[in-house]
Parts: sequence; C-alpha cells; structure tokens
Amino acid sequence: MTEKTLSFVATCTPGLEKICLKELEKKFGIKARVLHMGRLKFDAEKERIPELNYRTKTLHRIILLLAEGEAFTLDEIYKIAKDIDYTEFILPTQSFAVKTKRFGEHAFTSMEISAVIGQAVIDSYQQSTGKRLKVNLSNPDIRILAELYENKLWIGIDTTGDSLHKRWYRKHTFITSLRSTIAHAMVMLSELSESSSFLDPMCGTGMIPIEAFHYLAETPNLKRTFAFERFPWLSKEIFEKVKQKFLQKNLDAKIFGSDINKKVVLLAKENAREAFAKVYFFIADACKTPIKAEIICTDLPYGIRLRKINLKKLYAKFFTNLEKSEACRKVVIITAEKSFRLIPKLKMFNLAKVLRIIYGDLNAKIAVLERV
Repeated sequence: MTEKTLSFVATCTPGLEKICLKELEKKFGIKARVLHMGRLKFDAEKERIPELNYRTKTLHRIILLLAEGEAFTLDEIYKIAKDIDYTEFILPTQSFAVKTKRFGEHAFTSMEISAVIGQAVIDSYQQSTGKRLKVNLSNPDIRILAELYENKLWIGIDTTGDSLHKRWYRKHTFITSLRSTIAHAMVMLSELSESSSFLDPMCGTGMIPIEAFHYLAETPNLKRTFAFERFPWLSKEIFEKVKQKFLQKNLDAKIFGSDINKKVVLLAKENAREAFAKVYFFIADACKTPIKAEIICTDLPYGIRLRKINLKKLYAKFFTNLEKSEACRKVVIITAEKSFRLIPKLKMFNLAKVLRIIYGDLNAKIAVLERV
C-alpha cells in the first residue's frame, strides 16, 4: 500500500457525534465530519490505525474505507465491490467475511448485500491473482464491513475487532449497566480536571467513575487484541511503539463513587481494581447523604431493572438533596427519554445542554446542569 492518506469511517453512539469529533481533534489532531447519526468520516495515514484504536474512548469501531458510491440495485453493489483491488489488503492464505448494515427501504436484505459483496471479493481477487479466497464467517482474518444508507454505499475493512465499548475491566455488569463509551462522553461533558472532585452517587458497578479516572489518566484500551494486528501491510513495530509511548498516567485524582447497595459497591471496587483506576467507593444514599463533590455525573434509574421503584419520588428526593449541596457546580445525568420529564424544576441549576442519544433500543437524554 503506497497511499499516504486514507479515508476512514468511525462508528459511535448515535447522538454523541459532536463529542467524538471533539475527541478526534483534541487527542489526535484529526478533523472529522458527520456522515449521519452514529457515523463519522475522516482522513489519516495508515500508521495512525493502531493509535486510533488504542487510545479512542468514545468511538466503537474504526473502518478503513475502500469504496463509496450510489447503489440502487444488487448489481450496482456488486460492481462497486468488484472494482476494489483487494490484493493490497488480503493475503491469498487469509480468510474473510462480509457484514452489512442497511438503513432505509430496499428491495433486498442486508444478508443479500453481504452475499453479493462476498462474491465480488472472490471474483475480483481471483481475476487479479488466479486464487480463490476462503470465506470464514465465524473467525475471519479480514472482516469487510459495508453500509447502505438509503442509496449511499460504502465498503471498508474493520480495523478494530470487538467493539471498543467492550472494556477489559467490565467483569461485573448488569443488563442496565451504562455503555463505557457513553460514560466517557459524559465525563468529557463534565469538563473534569485533575483539581476537581467528581462523584457518581448512583455508581452501580462503577462505569462512570472508572471512565472519569481513565479520562484524566489517559488510559488506553488495554488487555485486548485488535483486527489490525492481522493486517499483513501494517508493521507490528508501529503498534509496539504506540504502546510504549502512550502509557497510563500515575495520578491520585478525587474520583468517588457511591451506591446504596453494599454488594454493588463491592463489585464496583473489583471493576476498578481490574481497570487500574484509583476510585474511592463508599456506601451512601444519593437522596440523603450530603453531596460534597464539585462535579456530579450519574446514570439515573430508568425503571427497567428496578420496576417497583417510584421514579418520580426518587428523582424529587435526589434533586432536592443535590440542590442543598454548596460544593456542586456542574451535573451531568443520563436517563431514558420518557423519564426525563420527571426531573423537577431546579432553583440552583440551569439546564445548559441536552443531548438526545440512541442507546440500543432505548431513546435517552444526557443533560448538563450548571449552577446558577
């Protein structure tokens, strides 16, 4: 591969695109643009692939873009896919698979698109080399990703592997545990600094305070493998240099997490140990215990796991307790969109920002509150 600058597509939580754009520019010096909800596009040198995957904390996946075009039929999709020179990216001994996502109304399915692109890859490679590539759907060496958004098609190679939101330290989670990339985005919205005190008063298994520590310590994505490690055209030395250069900072920040449930606090402590995060966890009732931190960042209950809970009363008690705090200057919260209306009118805080995000099958809102 001779190109100095390549194009990439990055995936993220829909609604958090601006946060991800900020991370790309601040951390990597990369100016990206939004393709559509949950998708960014940017240019970078191939040598940045290891660093991008190793250090980003808000993106889910980074895809090397191979082709773009308009496609209304499967035949047009086949032509775009067949025109790609795959010999630059796949060895004859390597296997591949294709996965497609589709948005909009079409006369064909995502599986049919994958099948057509897969055949185009085989035909193109065989035409160029005389050799037929092997398909391995369960554990391919190279995973080709495609997306058809209305009639706009792109095809690329996954450089990531397992989604980056799957942090290594998440040994203990619940079905309602917050996705780590969302937690990190919330920390970024809080504008946390090393001199600030930070508390998640409903910390559950500790995702938000752990990500807060990782934000300050610039902790990379450790204890995992990446898809790019199978790329024959990317030197392994590049990744080794990245790992040596970007190390977790040694710091003792004022990061706290509390929960009313003793067993959950113990699980949070175990997660923090696994995460190499110096977070101070304790047992407390968020509705009664005085709040003494400058920044509050929490995932409010949605009523999904704890269905018997009276959310309206809980929210009223929590925010009443919050308004009594003389230390708190900024609050970042997330809750389901249907629960957002339960937040009472506040005298001591103004609503500075609201982000609407799509979190799996749930529509949620992140709110930033600032002291009057």
